[in-house]
Order: sequence, then structure tokens, then C-alpha cells
Amino acid sequence: MKRRHVLGGIAVVATGSTAALGTGAFSSMQADRSVAVEVAGDDNGFIAIRKAADAESDPGANSEAYVDTSGHTVALDFSSGNDAEDLGDGFNLNSVTRIHDLLEIQNQGTQSVFISVDLAGMGFVDPAGNNPWVGLAVKSGPTAESYKNENIVFNSLADNTWGGAVPDPRDDGPYELDVGERVNLDLTVDTTNVVAPIGLPEGSLAVIVNQDSDLKAP
Repeated sequence: MKRRHVLGGIAVVATGSTAALGTGAFSSMQADRSVAVEVAGDDNGFIAIRKAADAESDPGANSEAYVDTSGHTVALDFSSGNDAEDLGDGFNLNSVTRIHDLLEIQNQGTQSVFISVDLAGMGFVDPAGNNPWVGLAVKSGPTAESYKNENIVFNSLADNTWGGAVPDPRDDGPYELDVGERVNLDLTVDTTNVVAPIGLPEGSLAVIVNQDSDLKAP
């Protein structure tokens, strides 16, 4: 993976009068200090987003099929354009589909953060104006027997993105991810209120990292 490596400088400047700075005062000073900055892909960022492992392998079968990391940023593809062979063209109508161990998120920073996902960038509805309910549940790993958070997906533009088999994200709020902690995300898509096939637009899910526990857009 290519990374940009940028060197910059921090200029520290002090000015003032002799009375303000004491008998050893000076009129000005400048000292340059080097700064190293890298722009990393999703796998190596402070908040790493990567294909999840399952109980059999790393990455697991679901993440291999539906998660694309070839562009250094994670993309999900559940459409007929998916490069994986022998897969369907989308989620069934009037059904609840769960995909386990889709993504892994790891906190590679120096302080705990709250993680949530905003669905507002998707905007997919059927001809009657109905939208699927989408949820991402948090668990400690592929063999975990229970969820640490039932759903971290919300929609900052609407108040109708949960229902049916998808828990209300306001019940638990964002998930607090400790330093060094890694978790798996399971996807649920409930289409029981969708009456016609939907062509997914070119949209996005916004992964939000905050220092507070509110569900809100960045």
C-alpha cells in the first residue's frame, strides 16, 4: 500500500518586552520542529475498518464475498455487480436477512471513542416510499454468543430507519470502543415493509467517531 509521507514544520514564536520577560529576555525566537504525517488506508488508520474474521478463517467467507478493500477504503457490495461468483443479486423482498461477521473495527488510537453509522447517505426507498430497516450489531468476535450493542445504525435525516427485526439504535446509542479493542459487526436488513425491488443508488454509510455518546451526524 502506498502512503503519502509529509514532513512539515512547527514554528514556535515568542515576542515581548524586557519588563514582561525578565532580565534574560529576548525580542524574538523561532525554532522549527519536524512533523511526520501519514495518510493511511482504512486497515491502518487510527480507527481501522477491515474484513472481519469468522470462526473458520480470517477474513471470513461473508467479508470476502461482500467487502472490497482493493481501493484502500472499505466498500460493501451486495448487488449483481459483485465480483464474487454464484452470489445473488440482492436482498429478498418481505424478508429478514442477517450477514454475520461482515466488518471488523479496531481502535488504534490513544483514547476510547464512540462508534456509530449514519444511514443518511443511502436514501434507498421503494416506489411506495418505504425503506428497508438496516442494523449493524456489535460483538466481541466471531465466536461471541451475545451482542455488546444491538444496533449502531441511525439516520440523521429521518426517524423511520428501524423496526421489525432491527432494534432501535437509541436504546443503546453508539458503541464505546476502548483503546486497542476490536469488534465484529453483523448486518441485518429487514425488507418486510418493502413492496417492490429497489435499485440501490451510489450511496454511502458514514462511520462516525465521536468523543460523546450521542447519535448525531458529524
